[in-house]
Amino acid sequence: MKKQYLVTDLYHIEKYNKSLKKKFLEIPVFDKKNKLRKNIFFKRWKNHREKIKVHNYNVRLYKSYLDKLTIYLNKYHKKKFSKRYWELILTPWLWLFISSVSFKWSLISSIKSNEYIFLKKKIETSDIIPFGIEDYAKISTSHFWSHYIFSRIIEHSFSKKIEIQTIDSEKNIQERHEIYRKLNLKTYKERLSLFIQKLLNFLPQRKNYLIFSTYLSNFQEVRLNFLVNKSFLFYKALRPNFLLNRLKKISKRKISKKLNKKKTGIENFLSKEILMNLPSSYLENFNQTEQLVQNIPFPKHPKKIFTCLGFNRSTIMDRYIAKNLEQGTSLILAQHGGNYFQQKIHYDSEYEPKISDQYFTWGNVGKKNTKPIGVIKKINAYKKNNSNKIILEVRVRKGYKRLKVDSGFLEDKEYIDSLCKFFSLIKDREINKNLFVKLNQIKWLWNEKKLFQSHNPLLKFLDERKRMIDEINYAKLIIHTFCGTGHLECFAANVPTVILFLSDINLYNESSKKYFKKFKKLGILHTNVKSLYKFLVKMNGNDKIENWWNKQKIQELLEKYRYDFGFLNKNKIKDLKEIILNE
Repeated sequence: MKKQYLVTDLYHIEKYNKSLKKKFLEIPVFDKKNKLRKNIFFKRWKNHREKIKVHNYNVRLYKSYLDKLTIYLNKYHKKKFSKRYWELILTPWLWLFISSVSFKWSLISSIKSNEYIFLKKKIETSDIIPFGIEDYAKISTSHFWSHYIFSRIIEHSFSKKIEIQTIDSEKNIQERHEIYRKLNLKTYKERLSLFIQKLLNFLPQRKNYLIFSTYLSNFQEVRLNFLVNKSFLFYKALRPNFLLNRLKKISKRKISKKLNKKKTGIENFLSKEILMNLPSSYLENFNQTEQLVQNIPFPKHPKKIFTCLGFNRSTIMDRYIAKNLEQGTSLILAQHGGNYFQQKIHYDSEYEPKISDQYFTWGNVGKKNTKPIGVIKKINAYKKNNSNKIILEVRVRKGYKRLKVDSGFLEDKEYIDSLCKFFSLIKDREINKNLFVKLNQIKWLWNEKKLFQSHNPLLKFLDERKRMIDEINYAKLIIHTFCGTGHLECFAANVPTVILFLSDINLYNESSKKYFKKFKKLGILHTNVKSLYKFLVKMNGNDKIENWWNKQKIQELLEKYRYDFGFLNKNKIKDLKEIILNE
């Protein structure tokens, strides 16, 4: 049989010989008629147990390499930082890196045929090494990064069954250039925010408690700062790309040591690749990062730090927090979205409460070290309106980044296919006149809008730039297509909401499963598009949705669900003040 290319990414796709067939690895590629090609290889999970098993294995790998990196980096920098210090700054990168490599490794290992050619395009290691979590988050979903990791995996353990052919490629990768061009943009909002921070920080005020990037509104943050510090303070997370004129690129990295002595398999691969791919802010640029931390306009040694979005998203802020924790500062974190404490493969639910001294949850989850404070984000209770608008929110599909309930090509395909089927069902119905689709700003390769319009040319779309939280009070009904942050926010505000549930319910914990089964009986949750379609047809009429939503059985069940997973707290600022000031 004639060999064919194994295509792991779309990096320099034009360089493949057109005479040979291609097999695409977990990549949605379409023909001229906007139909998915058949030559796509993707991961088929046996069942939910396999996903849980892989997740648990990734957790074990993460914990093992965290221990090894703690020893390695302390020795490298001649420091004696605690494991908690390194865990706080390493986790956002290390967990994502291991999860992504693990999935890519399983894909390659599941290929049984030896009839494939891998066309390796040369990529310098210096183009792969990020400065910190900001650029890694962008790089790790790029084609050139994916190509590099796949090439390293194939060369390491699978070159006997996959033939490798090497070709030249561009020295300055355009995709990488575009990523850093966007990262290096310094917006007017950021400049103004930094100016205000510098001005207020310069004034001789009390700064015992640092409150920043909490998901509260700016006014609420200033008010909370004043209540606990008796000072007018304003802080927002800072990023290195904004503070530096240019991030120093590592020209070459030599690693002679491995983190463990495993001789074969993914652990042997990771033992060197973790060090080769480690962000430079943890290694070569460690001291430069420390200088940045010392110069930011933040309190030098606060008693307590309270944040939500300023944690594990900014290289500078993670270093700042870790440094202060080593000196005795207490860390208070807060849940910033849905899925927490509801899924069996959601590592943040374990990690964030563990790394913090106190952890605020949206509901009464009853976990160690947690305290229910309600939904942190400012949300107003729903008020009846005269709108007939039905909003369906589409969850972003952006390939595999880490193992999640709905990650992977097959899950993406089934999700997109289901929505296409739903849009076909409603195109000749009155529902279509009132339906508005809210796409996510982030795009990948699924061509969602074109696909949806091919099944229903009359679909209407909301402005993608608008926040969904600002739209919900101007609708008659919200349709969520995933049990994430959005459904908790809508339930908390008591917005009439239904869920198109396309995930595997076995990946959710028992308490969530019990609720979902009750939701299904009451028409709140639908496991297929026909059920959702019939429900909407039934509810088409004046006040039918409102009357259904306000039924006693539904409201009583929602009240219990809110209590457990996401409620509105009218005394939120007062409660936060008391907890923060409680020594």
